[in-house]
Amino acid sequence: MKPIRFSPILAQSKTIRSFRIALLAPAMMLTMTSAQGGTTTAPAAPPSTEASNWINFTIGGTFVSGDQAGMQRRSQIDGGLYGGIDSFQYTKSLNDSTTLTIDGHALFGLEDYEGNIGLTKNDVGYIKTGYKQYSIWYDGKGGFLSGAQEYGVPPWGDELSVERGQYYFEAGLRMDKLPEITFNYKHDFRNGQKDSIAWGEGIPSNTLPASADQYKVAPALWDIDEKTDTFELDIEHTLGNTDLGMGLVYEHSSYSNTRTNTRGYLSTTPPPSTTSSNAYREVSQTDEYTMDLFAGNIHSVTRFNDNIWLSAGFAYNTVDTDTSGSSRSISSANPAYSGTRAEAYKNTIGGGDLSQIIGNLNLMWVAAPDLTITPSLRYEHEDQSAVSLNRFYLPQTPATIKGTVSNSADSEKDETIGALDVRYTGLSDWVFYAKGQWGQTDENVLWRDTTATNATDRSLLKNDIQIDEQEYTAGANWYPVQGLSFAVQGLYADRQQSFDPSGNAGTGVQTFGSQGMTAIMMEHDTQLYDLNFRVTWRPMSNVSLVTRYDYSQTEFSNSGSVWEPGAVGSTPASGDILRKIESGETTSSILSESITWSPTGNFYLQATGSYIWSNTETPFAGITDSDNDYFSTSISAGYAIDDKTQLTGSFTYYGASNYNAYAGSMGYGLKTQEYGASLTLSRVINPNMVWTLRYGFITSDTGAAVDQSGGYSDFTAQMVSTGLQVRF
Repeated sequence: MKPIRFSPILAQSKTIRSFRIALLAPAMMLTMTSAQGGTTTAPAAPPSTEASNWINFTIGGTFVSGDQAGMQRRSQIDGGLYGGIDSFQYTKSLNDSTTLTIDGHALFGLEDYEGNIGLTKNDVGYIKTGYKQYSIWYDGKGGFLSGAQEYGVPPWGDELSVERGQYYFEAGLRMDKLPEITFNYKHDFRNGQKDSIAWGEGIPSNTLPASADQYKVAPALWDIDEKTDTFELDIEHTLGNTDLGMGLVYEHSSYSNTRTNTRGYLSTTPPPSTTSSNAYREVSQTDEYTMDLFAGNIHSVTRFNDNIWLSAGFAYNTVDTDTSGSSRSISSANPAYSGTRAEAYKNTIGGGDLSQIIGNLNLMWVAAPDLTITPSLRYEHEDQSAVSLNRFYLPQTPATIKGTVSNSADSEKDETIGALDVRYTGLSDWVFYAKGQWGQTDENVLWRDTTATNATDRSLLKNDIQIDEQEYTAGANWYPVQGLSFAVQGLYADRQQSFDPSGNAGTGVQTFGSQGMTAIMMEHDTQLYDLNFRVTWRPMSNVSLVTRYDYSQTEFSNSGSVWEPGAVGSTPASGDILRKIESGETTSSILSESITWSPTGNFYLQATGSYIWSNTETPFAGITDSDNDYFSTSISAGYAIDDKTQLTGSFTYYGASNYNAYAGSMGYGLKTQEYGASLTLSRVINPNMVWTLRYGFITSDTGAAVDQSGGYSDFTAQMVSTGLQVRF
């Protein structure tokens, strides 16, 4: 393929920021240089200049028609004007052995900031530190039912965002004949508000006007306040033919998150009388949580010779969690219900401990010049324990305890996994490979309900869980002629999970509130069949085609029980165990095509497309089979008008029509079409200065039919920005 004669400067700079308008399908993406997103790599400066540093200035805006919150969630950019430094990089040699580097960006209006500074001294080591923050946007509206009225904007609004960020410090020792030592400290945080859905949080139609919905899928709100501090120490050293390493990690996390959801009537029309017990009210629950994690590992790789390598590793982890200060409250629109509707859980306390050890061993053996065999073995042991206590209050003065709920649980798990990889290249133009993996897990779970004051009435349930797994993969690659290759791969996996409840203690049928301690699931099996085929063909030097087909089928089988436990050690009778049935089957097919064409040295065209067929079937009455079919495509092109001017563009499309609304339930699937397009014009002003103009367009439309958002999240957005890159 002939190279594109694009100016290296026109290709922009290292660390140019991009926002990605992620349309529903992961493969469908519209990328424009602006805020929010990842990092791209730029070519070096042209030979005519020594400039290796740069600064990019950007100003732009987004103009939205339709739902602002829907646009923010889809595109992950905020609407309105923005501007600032798109990217900045500065590298300077302080002397023959010391280098200073600074990079980052700052985009006001999008509140997207990052800065890094590092100092490296050859044959000694380095230090670096940095800070970044950005926002993730969410749509705060709830779900939608066919024929229902619009929910309207929830009390807290629907344009929600969570600010994420991190600052860090890292230092590394890199001296000859000494171990490589790296220390890293990170502080991560997450603050803001995001959406959730309170499924089924509606009220019966007999309490509402005839024109109102029968049920609502109510919006809910998370107030997020989370932070994590992580300390890491890694040491690497080579002794003879063995590479040794060890690592230590300490992590402390804490959060205070509140979930608020609406219950009862919420609509654009007036609610029913506030004398109704089902009048609009909010439920709020706050959880305060801390976690301390300590982990250590040692690992090694020994090269006995070119044909035999042995690697080994051992890790130990402990986790301690505490929940304190949690509360749950209900506020009613009807003051008459302040004594019965405004109940609250308070002083909810609890916590858990986990300890884990993991060991693995891998041997790579080149048994013959064309045959490589790699057996491996992994073992894991895990112990967990947890306890919780809830006191149920009425909000009277003084507060009255209505009840107390307490329980605890312990579990112990052992898992062993063995695998064998084989690779053979002895036939000309062929590569064959196969892998088998076998695993077994044994877990014992003990659950206690200690709510009752009388020990003889306390409930206990034991459950022995066993999992047997096996997975086989085989494939081959064939290169019959230059520019043509075929690849095929098949996979089969089987996972069988069985449950053996061994009994309970107490009198009568053991219950926890209104929930019996009946062991429901006895067996759960999963089988997976997967086959994929790929053809890569380059019929001409400037044309490349890749065709791929994937087929996947997953079958689920279950067996349940109607057993009510009796005395300690009792076992279910033959009539209590239900026969095993196939409870579900999911079948998916994916056909994709990619074409790259470069007819001239100053023009290229890339096109990709994929069609996905996916269906889930169940044998149960009243549960409707679901489809998840969609088509996506993207086209991008670039044209070098002359040595100083470059034009690039892209187009994306996503379409699905699976939405089916069922009375009294959410209509799963989607009925949406989304289009996106972008155009970028770049012009070299001089060897160290490039001007860029960008335009983007995206639309999300449910058309005549509604989808899960009821059409209330549809939007059209246009984005315009201009930038100037200066190298120095």
